[in-house]
Amino acid sequence: LIGISYFDKCAEGAREVAESYGMEFIYKGPTTADAASQVNIIQDMIYSDVDVIAIAPIDPEAVKPMLLIAKEKGIKVVTFDADAAPESRDIFVNQVSAEVLGRHIIDNMARMLGGKGQYAILTASMTADNQNTWIEWMLKHNEEYYEELELITIIPNDEDQQKAYVNTRNLVQAYPELDGIIAISTVVGPGAAQAIEALDKNEEILLYALSLPNDIRPYIESGAMQLGTLWDPHQLGALTVEVANQLINEGTIEDQSMLGSMGPIQFDVDKGIVIMGEPLDFDENNINDYNF
Repeated sequence: LIGISYFDKCAEGAREVAESYGMEFIYKGPTTADAASQVNIIQDMIYSDVDVIAIAPIDPEAVKPMLLIAKEKGIKVVTFDADAAPESRDIFVNQVSAEVLGRHIIDNMARMLGGKGQYAILTASMTADNQNTWIEWMLKHNEEYYEELELITIIPNDEDQQKAYVNTRNLVQAYPELDGIIAISTVVGPGAAQAIEALDKNEEILLYALSLPNDIRPYIESGAMQLGTLWDPHQLGALTVEVANQLINEGTIEDQSMLGSMGPIQFDVDKGIVIMGEPLDFDENNINDYNF
């Protein structure tokens, strides 16, 4: 999505690597979480006869037919951040293993709530493949290890900070026994934190978000948010173009190898998935150590 700092950071990293290889870098995307607009952009890229399309799909099924057309025309397709149907892309560049992240998130929420309590999940959309997969692992880990930790609802927010603000206010009012909130979209966390502050619920309802440290620093410092987790999106963008460069030059990608300055990366050759690394946590003690 254009205009969201997370993807703008991805684009910065991608552009730097593309320019180092002499590639022409084209950065386009919808301004809202609209899958139809994304399909139209893919179509434009096909007509422009590009060599590679790198995409973070809003809806995997919606983009699948157009990505298959791209592949039929010899265009390499790389997904990043969120995956498409495996048959519609060549490689998925995943920031972190979905299982590792999902389990990590629930361990952190459980630690924050002392192993018991009610929490809600704020997600981007119910069609976001990456977030749906994270949630699957979150629920599995919750069921396996934390029987006194209860998920009460999942609310989509359409990658809209203002909508997250409104939904969080409504959530807190609807569930007076709510103990914690997990926001798993980078724009949703700040919106939820603003609502917590407006309701004067700092440190009463514990907020945990997957967001850029620069975006959540004021809320960590104020106590409206206790913890953030993410990875460096600049590096994710850079790694995506490193993978694209290997594909168009018929290079090889190997597990535990370096791609440019990135790595060592993990690579599942059977699934066509590159994994960048491990999640990073940000709290009041270390958030000033990060600048992205």
